[in-house]
Amino acid sequence: MDARLLAYIGEYVTDNRKILISQILAKRTRTMTVVLEDIYQSQNASAVIRTCDCFGIQDLHVVENKNTFKVNPKVVHGASKWVTVHSYNSAEENTEECIKSLRAKGYRIVATTPRQDAPKVYDYTFDQPTAVLFGTELTGLSETAFQLADEELTIPMYGFTESLNLSVSVSLVTSILRDKLNDSGLEWALSREEKDELRLKWYKHSVSRADILEREFMKNLGE
Repeated sequence: MDARLLAYIGEYVTDNRKILISQILAKRTRTMTVVLEDIYQSQNASAVIRTCDCFGIQDLHVVENKNTFKVNPKVVHGASKWVTVHSYNSAEENTEECIKSLRAKGYRIVATTPRQDAPKVYDYTFDQPTAVLFGTELTGLSETAFQLADEELTIPMYGFTESLNLSVSVSLVTSILRDKLNDSGLEWALSREEKDELRLKWYKHSVSRADILEREFMKNLGE
């Protein structure tokens, strides 16, 4: 990330916008992330992106084995500009590829399940970065996901209905776990480099014709 470009684009961003971006960046985290496996409803996909943004989750990992991840602009309301979406759709087994990648980065892999004998989300303890997996709307996570997971979590249920809507489940689990992360003692904030990288990206989203401004900057830099 070029600090000179950040400063240049920043000249076109209002002070109020800069303050808001700094405030949001201070609460952003990559210590917790969300993984969606093979979901197919665009409304759910869009709602999950909004949830990630609302709770300061910077990265959303999307596994596409049978279904293609699509968003609904009427539901996402621009939240996709602020969340980094990572897609896994080119391997023979994309679920395994995603989990291997996350584990290599130090994440604990946690699979959500409707099974009521599984550990409750309220009891989860953060002792390392955590990736929380959610499965397709009808059947949940695949056997591959469960086999590769380090742990399972469930939302306690007390009614006749056995499970919640996917986007509701993600919102509830993410809200609970974000509070637990904040109180965990882990260093969950982004590094300065990560913040500046996102700051530049978000500045560009906040300025009209940012691509033209960047080309002008690079041209002048060359001179």
